[in-house]
Amino acid sequence: MIIAGYRKMTGLSQKDMAKKLNISEGTYRNKEKGKASFKDNEMKVFYELVRKNNPTVTFQEIFFTDSQTQKDARERGDAVV
Repeated sequence: MIIAGYRKMTGLSQKDMAKKLNISEGTYRNKEKGKASFKDNEMKVFYELVRKNNPTVTFQEIFFTDSQTQKDARERGDAVV
């Protein structure tokens, strides 16, 4: 699942997530689109917010899942989380 999907799990808008991370909405948007990287402290806050709604999700699933692996799985018809 992409970052936007995890954010949506939290029920937060991009603007609200940006506030939680103490960054501008534009900066958050760039991070969500993959145009900028999350800082360590931002990843931690994001992860904790996601875990409130999905306690089984791992840090690696959110930030270190290879998008090509996800694309390959979708093409095979596998479920991509």
